[in-house]
Amino acid sequence: MHRTGHEEVHPGRPWLWTILVGAVVVGLATWWIRPQSLSCSTAELTTTVVTLPAVPAASAVTPQQIQVSEPEPAPERAEARFYAFNQGAACSLPDLPLDGYYVSVPTDEYDGSTPCGSYVDIDGPIGSVRAQVVDRCPGCGPNQYDLSLSAFEAIAHSTDGVTEVKISRVRDPNPAPEIFYRVQQSSSTSWIGILFSGTGNPIAQVALRPDSGGDYRPLRRGYDNYWTVSGLGRGPFTAQVTDIYGHAAFVPAVSIEPGQLRRTGIHLYEVPAESPAEPLPPAAPVVVTTVVAAPAPCTP
Repeated sequence: MHRTGHEEVHPGRPWLWTILVGAVVVGLATWWIRPQSLSCSTAELTTTVVTLPAVPAASAVTPQQIQVSEPEPAPERAEARFYAFNQGAACSLPDLPLDGYYVSVPTDEYDGSTPCGSYVDIDGPIGSVRAQVVDRCPGCGPNQYDLSLSAFEAIAHSTDGVTEVKISRVRDPNPAPEIFYRVQQSSSTSWIGILFSGTGNPIAQVALRPDSGGDYRPLRRGYDNYWTVSGLGRGPFTAQVTDIYGHAAFVPAVSIEPGQLRRTGIHLYEVPAESPAEPLPPAAPVVVTTVVAAPAPCTP
């Protein structure tokens, strides 16, 4: 049989097209489900500094009631000289070193030994000194004072002989001295003479009371700075010592032992404590905390 030009030609290999189509489908599916590299951002570290409030430190200092002292008397203008000090001073104070700082006051100011054992501050042309009243100056007029050589040389040149000064009475000298006493040599069970010193301030009154009982008996001050009383017996006694400012101290176990110097360990007054310095606040503690941020999501 012979074919004409109008006859349809059928492909000879239909299975080949089927294989090609299948390969294309498999390739597309494989590309679609392939493993993908994920893009993940790295979390940054954040440092946070936290400062805590300062905690007050516990104080070991107990708050104290600070007494307000009265103002010191105004300085007075005066004239000072020096003299040869010796142990025979009118105030009868025992064991005074010869090179100490002492002042001898005019007779009117001595007033029967009233200022004995007290202190004055003296300002001179080259310096200042605190001197103890230990003597009477018979030749001194008002506002004239005799100083021991050591005291004079602290405020002026000894070659000057005499100098203008300013003088101030000292109240409650600091540190407070220790009270001591000495029973006069001629004392007995019928009569007692006793000297008190180490009070810092002028003494206004001394009284004795027998420890066996009874009331306080006031003593009389003598020109030699001894206090005397009669008829109190052999003791022992308790002494009440009061200064011109009203401070009072009680000295127990005072016995008649003529000539013996007795130190008591007692002070007539207490010097007000200084206000403690304000402590510096403690440094605030600093806490450094490192905070890690949460991981960011990964994106293909």
